[in-house]
Amino acid sequence: MGIPKQNEMFKLVLEIMSGADEFSRSDAKKEVCRKLALSREEQEQITSSGVPVYESRVGWAVSWLSDAGYITRKKRGVYSVSNSGKAILERRLNLDDFIRELRKDRNARLQGLEDAVETLSGSAEMGDISPMERLDTTIKEMQEQLAYELMNSIMEIQGRDGDKFFEKIVTDLLEKMGYGKGSVTPASNDGGIDGVIKTDPLGFNPIFIQAKRYAVDHSVGRPEIQSFAGALGSVTRGAFITTSHFSTGAIEFARNYPHSDIVLIDGKKLTELMIQYNLGVSTEREILIKRIDLDYFEQ
Repeated sequence: MGIPKQNEMFKLVLEIMSGADEFSRSDAKKEVCRKLALSREEQEQITSSGVPVYESRVGWAVSWLSDAGYITRKKRGVYSVSNSGKAILERRLNLDDFIRELRKDRNARLQGLEDAVETLSGSAEMGDISPMERLDTTIKEMQEQLAYELMNSIMEIQGRDGDKFFEKIVTDLLEKMGYGKGSVTPASNDGGIDGVIKTDPLGFNPIFIQAKRYAVDHSVGRPEIQSFAGALGSVTRGAFITTSHFSTGAIEFARNYPHSDIVLIDGKKLTELMIQYNLGVSTEREILIKRIDLDYFEQ
């Protein structure tokens, strides 16, 4: 039968996962291999980064199906087919219509991100754009997917443990950005301050941090920023970091507050910075793009 194309793998993985109450990514990969009776040669086909081709396509399928709400995470790395996923299968759509619905539902759920590009779906007219534009489009989608997965990882740890870990994340981030040595304040005596960055050895000019792990559709309002400003006291620099977003009133208050510089970092900016400064991510592969040296040939 051979390895399905990425488009085909989306639907196949959903059909396979619908056959059990729960499935892990590794379960899905094994079942795809078994169902397709992939030969050893097919199993050993690898991508340029060394990952088996069929495993890479299954992994992308799981990510997209999760983004679209067709499968839901029951616990770390384990999924079950949602009512939406069951409903889309019951409609018995052909592959093109299934991909169209998948893309539409995925885009609708990626609220804080740009519309997902169509590289993996194969529907874009690649002849209309240059190879470099195609590469840029692919990189953009992978960055968006990585940001979405980062936010999911931040939000999936429940309760106070998740909040404490988020405080560590934002403190580690400012350290990574080169502002100084960071520490999380004890919860019992933090005075509304979740972390402190010491920007000099004696801690004369610290940066205070407040970290709020809210649902992505929550709006942080002016009162919360006013409360943070009060907690700063005589400290002249503060960073309010959240997984959600800020209201216009909150942004205006922070911009015009006369006694301290208050920086607001929302969920979208947070994941961008985590990627930029390699916090919670690792480099899978680096690619060098070369072009002809016209000066050499025209000398």
